[in-house]
Amino acid sequence: MSIDPSLLLPLGWSNDFLRQLTLEQLETRRPARIIGVGQDHYHIDDGHGAQVATLAGRYRHRHATDSTLPTVGDWVLLEADASLIVERLEPRSLLLRRGAGGSEPQAIAANVDVLLIVSGLDAEFNVHRIERYLVMAAQAGVTPLVLLTKADLYPDVEPALAAVRPRLPPGGEVFAIDALHAPLAERLAPWLGAGTTLVVAGSSGVGKSTLINNLAGTELQATQATRRDAKGRHTTTARELVRLPGGACIIDVPGMREVGLAPAAGGVEAQFHSLHELAARCRYTDCRHADEPGCAVQAARQRGELDEDAWQHYLKLLAEERHNIAAHERHQRERAFGRMVRAVLKDKERHGRR
Repeated sequence: MSIDPSLLLPLGWSNDFLRQLTLEQLETRRPARIIGVGQDHYHIDDGHGAQVATLAGRYRHRHATDSTLPTVGDWVLLEADASLIVERLEPRSLLLRRGAGGSEPQAIAANVDVLLIVSGLDAEFNVHRIERYLVMAAQAGVTPLVLLTKADLYPDVEPALAAVRPRLPPGGEVFAIDALHAPLAERLAPWLGAGTTLVVAGSSGVGKSTLINNLAGTELQATQATRRDAKGRHTTTARELVRLPGGACIIDVPGMREVGLAPAAGGVEAQFHSLHELAARCRYTDCRHADEPGCAVQAARQRGELDEDAWQHYLKLLAEERHNIAAHERHQRERAFGRMVRAVLKDKERHGRR
């Protein structure tokens, strides 16, 4: 069977995915994008509209962890004449966070170009929480945009903007917005090109669904008022990909109470690259940055060049990242040992019956 790019390009298809296909797959499989995940099924779009698909048993057997199962935004291959997912194409980006227990990463969205980090300007505003999302974006290699909502309620938004700007990586931007009334599609036009995929993340009640409705120009998502204590009510209950009028795709995810770092290296180093490079200039590789001679961090402190809050948060996130990686590796070893024990017992049982 032949692939019609005109049907797939509006969903974010590119040559990166086409190059992954073998000649046999081109002839016997059809690509589709995951636009929603249910408990025992997937919502997919192959260019002909939304459909329901299930995961082939042999694929599920080979991929037991959440981070290797298809997630929203993934491109998958279906059997030619059935809605059965038999393969997942390698994503060009994958947003991860710490899963339950911290031992396994949880996939949030795949093949994302832009992470929209949404935070209210009310009591919910927290630079350190925003920075956790920035680490998530850095780990996935996607562009972060920080959107500070409810700007219509706060006449002076500059202090909040000034607090976020120094934390942004190159290419990142921060905006104070009124998601309810101000038209945002024109303001965010550089990141809403056809085929681009964005994901909206933030706590409950910060205005994620209102933002998506604003960009779509119609009410795609239900909304609720924020509680008096600034804690949000869950409106979005499942991850879902929708297409915007301008041709971009946008993924809404349920509000995150905690933004635990995924057990994957590189995110903290990339987000805090200047601090990481500063620490690397210390004379000793095991420097504790206290009173050791040749400590570049202490020298920066004495010159008044070190943002102490950023430094302390860097150390905290770096320790958390390393802890989660160690827990993940330990869990992987335990699983491998368990599989080996089960295989040995099964082999003994088989020989005992002979």
